[in-house]
Parts: sequence; C-alpha cells; structure tokens
Amino acid sequence: MFGLGVLFAFVGAVAACGLTWALSRSEASKKAHLEAPALGFVGSATLALFVLTAAFVVASSWQQRNAASDHTYQEARALEAAFADMRELPAAVGPQARAQLRQYTAEVAGPEWLLMQDREMSPRAAGLLDQARLTVARVQGASVQQTARDAVGTALEDAATARNQRSSDMRWTVPEPISYALVATALLVVLFPALVGINAGPRHMLVMLLLGTVLGFGVYLVSILQHSFSPPLGIEPDAYRQALTRFDQIEAAR
Repeated sequence: MFGLGVLFAFVGAVAACGLTWALSRSEASKKAHLEAPALGFVGSATLALFVLTAAFVVASSWQQRNAASDHTYQEARALEAAFADMRELPAAVGPQARAQLRQYTAEVAGPEWLLMQDREMSPRAAGLLDQARLTVARVQGASVQQTARDAVGTALEDAATARNQRSSDMRWTVPEPISYALVATALLVVLFPALVGINAGPRHMLVMLLLGTVLGFGVYLVSILQHSFSPPLGIEPDAYRQALTRFDQIEAAR
C-alpha cells in the first residue's frame, strides 16, 4: 500500500512538471504575470478550495474511523461478557458454546479481517456466531440456568448488533462527488502556476516537482483514510485478540 502512495506522488510530480513545461511556453502564459494581483486572488481561492475539500474528507473519515474502532471494542466486550456468563450454563452446553465463541473470535481476528480489506465479511464467522446463539437458546433447566441463558443471549445479541455495525463501517465512504472534487482541485492547484506565467526554469521546475509530489501523496493519504479497515492506516483486530486473551483468563479463574 505504501508503494501506491509513492506512485501517487510520482504521478503528481510528473503532472506538475509536464504541465508547467508545456503551458509556460505560450505567449499568453508569458504575459500573465502582468495581471498578478487579480490572479493572486484566484490562486488563493483555488488553494482554499483544495484545502477545504481535503479537510472535509479527513475530518469525516477520521470521525468514522474512530466510531468503527469503538464498535469493534463494543463487540469484543459483549463477547467477553457472554463467555463469562456461560459458566452458569449446564455442563453439556457451556463448554460447547464457549468453544464456538472462541472459534468465532479467532475467525474475526484472522481470516475475516483480511476479507474486510476487500469490504467482505466471512460467512464462516457469521455461522459460528449463529451456532453459539442457537446452542444457548436451547438451554432448558432450573431458574439459575434460565437466568444465565438470558444473560448470555443478551450479550450475544449485543455482539451480533455490533457485528452488523462493523459491516456498515466497513462499507462506509464519502460521496463520490467529493472524491472527484478533491482530485479536481488538486489538479487546479498544479495547473495554476503555469497558467499565470511561471516559466520552466530549473528553480521553478524544482518547486513544481515538490508541489506535485506533496499534492499527489496528500491525495493518496486522504483517500486511504476512507477505508477504516484497510492498511496501512486501517484498524487492527486488537479488540478481538484481547478478547481471546480474556477468554483464557476467565477459564483459568474458574
């Protein structure tokens, strides 16, 4: 994924240098510096549009990422609560339900997390959670066991709700027109210096090279923030790894 960022930076640098070299050769561009005050205002407005668009995408994406991270910990806490409450279930059911819950958590932290990078969920993980819920729902017996069944069932229901929210978080993205606006305003920022009369001298070309590189990499960073569970900035399954550790501690304390 970092290689893709380098590619974006390279494309931005090439575009900036190429456009500067091509556009600065025209007579209109050579004379454009005579209108510098008016063009300076247009340049500031163009840059402000890019910054505004990028800031909107970053703010909304980061807020969504934080919410998605919170939802993973909510699901993990519900799984831990269910696992702990299963100690009161009948001996014929409790170990089986715990094993299913452990398998589900391991599936989420491993194979499903890799699938989520492509915005897919694991059918096996969903099946394991459903099996645990059905196993608990079939419990019959004394009032203590019924109380435990209800407590475990509520915790598993909370986990299922958080799982659905995680699926929604995984598919979230900003509206496409805003992404197009981000790219368009970045191109305008690169185009503007050449349009207002910058020449293709070594110093100006170096400035445009750096500008294009920064803008290209910036667009890449803003874009990947929209994918909460994809590397290199995506959320890691730490909540579920911690839950697996807690399962071991809960079983050892029994």
